[in-house]
Amino acid sequence: MNKAQSIQLESIDDPKEKEILALLKEDEECIYGEIIKRTNLSYSKGKELIFSLISKGYIQYIGRTTKLKLAIEVI
Repeated sequence: MNKAQSIQLESIDDPKEKEILALLKEDEECIYGEIIKRTNLSYSKGKELIFSLISKGYIQYIGRTTKLKLAIEVI
């Protein structure tokens, strides 16, 4: 994780994006499907939000797995 980059959780507008980031902050890593399940999202909405967070550089895949982790520090 690049400690030079950080984001305040309160600055995230979308409540579900905030929930995903908080989940990964708490658990450190989580399987893709588990994120969708624990946030009570449909598959398509979960996929959309996860890809949005990846494209923003907030989260990333761990190697070649379906596990995700934070790519930046969330404060």
